[in-house]
Amino acid sequence: MPLLHTAVICDSRTPDPALVEACRNVQDERFESAFEELYRRYRDRVYSIAYRMTGTATDAMDVVQDAFRVLFLKISTFRFDSQFSTWLFRIVVNCSNDHRRRLKGRRNRGPVNLSSLAEEFDVCDQHDGPIESAETSEAGEHVHAALQKLSPKLRAILVLRYLEGLSYEQLAEALQVQPGTVKSRLARAHLALERVLEGHAGALGFGTPRKEKPTEPEPPSHHGHEEGVA
Repeated sequence: MPLLHTAVICDSRTPDPALVEACRNVQDERFESAFEELYRRYRDRVYSIAYRMTGTATDAMDVVQDAFRVLFLKISTFRFDSQFSTWLFRIVVNCSNDHRRRLKGRRNRGPVNLSSLAEEFDVCDQHDGPIESAETSEAGEHVHAALQKLSPKLRAILVLRYLEGLSYEQLAEALQVQPGTVKSRLARAHLALERVLEGHAGALGFGTPRKEKPTEPEPPSHHGHEEGVA
């Protein structure tokens, strides 16, 4: 009777770098379990970013599928010079922007069948998922609606900073911009959001990020122009 090779199975105890390393080679015996674990580990966060970036559950689910497809194809190119999550969030933002561009000019689609979508993407867990979390308060609905009125660049930096708690350095990596650009863009994004919310952005939860309190942003740069409201 052959021995069971339990060592090739990746699970929730396996750190991100080991999962990524296992996924870099499709011939690796750990590939399937490693990629499945990355999906389980990040699917809700990927959905949350996509939902804030696209505005609807249907579009967010499309982006989740697109993002993990890109991850599957490109994970072998990850160089470990940044956190895996930062690299993945860049993929999600890019997929979200691509998706919105594809939908531009189309008519709004019909109501969302959340049950079938959840079954298709296996997001029905025993805990509240990202859909429930995003719609549990009136304030959250106001912020979500306001985000959709911002340009993609400003929407992305707010979502990654305040929803995911990325540092300025991580934001620069995820958005592929200079560190100085992060501060000025974040300041412009916050001002644009406050304008849409009529000055109540801070009261609605966009004053501090989830994981760390930011330093005071530098005043917006006057050397370049960046569209604030979509």
